[in-house]
Amino acid sequence: MERKRRFQTRAQYTEEKSKTSKFYKMDKMLNYLIVVVAVLIVVTLGWIISRDGEPNDQAGEQQQADKPLIDEEGQGGDGKEQPTKPTDGQSEEDEEQVADHEQDDELSNSIVTSSADPNVKEVHTNASWQAYPTAQTGDHVSIFEKGHIDYEEKLKAIFSILDIEQENSFVWSVRNNGNAQSAIAVVYSKDKEKIYRVSIEWMDNEGWKPIQYEVLNTLEGL
Repeated sequence: MERKRRFQTRAQYTEEKSKTSKFYKMDKMLNYLIVVVAVLIVVTLGWIISRDGEPNDQAGEQQQADKPLIDEEGQGGDGKEQPTKPTDGQSEEDEEQVADHEQDDELSNSIVTSSADPNVKEVHTNASWQAYPTAQTGDHVSIFEKGHIDYEEKLKAIFSILDIEQENSFVWSVRNNGNAQSAIAVVYSKDKEKIYRVSIEWMDNEGWKPIQYEVLNTLEGL
């Protein structure tokens, strides 16, 4: 009886030990599963949080991009047009218009008189005419050679008071007008509708200054 009881005790011990080992393995496996599930939860939460943050960032960027437009619309809300920066072409056109207005003003201030010369329609003079700024230095010598700076400045002074452009006109003649400090020229438009005879004088340290121009009827006899 005593040996049987001892055998049963060992069997029970073995059985209990086997159960304990199984429980230990199951407990260990459950711990692993808990860790895996916890990691998955953390990863999932991190992914969800990052997804929630992206629209906010995009919305912030979009709001920042739209802000200048909103400001511009707000500034224009008073009904006034905002000034725009002129392009190079507009600047050139504005400068040409200003130059045309200045020339028109000079022409309108001219004093018109008649002439005894049958080929002269009228004579124009204007006290506001200015000398064409010269680039020459030293003692002045009047030159009538095309391409020379003195000759080219003569032409600039001549056309500065006329309503025709130098590049769209012809020069009939440029010559001495009685002394070394004066000159007279005949120029006309390409269609010969406008013919002018212009007198100029040299002003020391200033340049050639227009004195008068005559409106002619024809080039014949000049």
